[in-house]
Amino acid sequence: MAFKKSDFKEEDIRKFDTFLEAQKVFEDSNANANEKLEAIRYITEHKEIYYVLEMLSKLFKENRTEDNKYIDAAFFSFKVKPKRDKDFEAMFKMLKSDNAYLRNAVISFLQDYGQEAKEFVKKLMENEDKDIRIFAINILGDVRYEDSIDMLRHFIVKEEDINALMTAVDYLGEIGNKDDIALLEAIKKERNDEYVSFGIDMAIKRIKGDI
Repeated sequence: MAFKKSDFKEEDIRKFDTFLEAQKVFEDSNANANEKLEAIRYITEHKEIYYVLEMLSKLFKENRTEDNKYIDAAFFSFKVKPKRDKDFEAMFKMLKSDNAYLRNAVISFLQDYGQEAKEFVKKLMENEDKDIRIFAINILGDVRYEDSIDMLRHFIVKEEDINALMTAVDYLGEIGNKDDIALLEAIKKERNDEYVSFGIDMAIKRIKGDI
């Protein structure tokens, strides 16, 4: 359910004087919904996005329908806040959350504010740590920007680590098209590796619709 300003009933709104007061109410299981909605609004006004995300991640480890309105309220407030690398780092970590609603909120947000997030993904794709590069490719596969295919193609051409390469090949097999088959065949020939050949053959079959 999308969050709307009308979800706040003026007569029920509780005013806060400090961030700690608001956080105490938000974490109080006995507080009513309107108090908690106003608390999360106050918190997002006074704290950076990454802080709020870390708080949500700790409080909402599993999906409960009654918690979704607070997640919606937080992400609604994020729209007007400046977003920094640390905020995107926190969002990307939440893509591993067990809370499906929280994961989907992150994906939707990253899709809506693609350019800023996409630039950060590109930084991760160029990181010297192969595990971070693999993580970036997984993010790209989840979020799927309009030019995700081009980003994957560029990555595949220059990537040296086999595990990172094959992660990208796997995603290209999911979202690529028949124009990518020639590229994949060229990589297969260049690498001349049994593991690479097997993964590329599977990707090509998916592109063709054979599996």
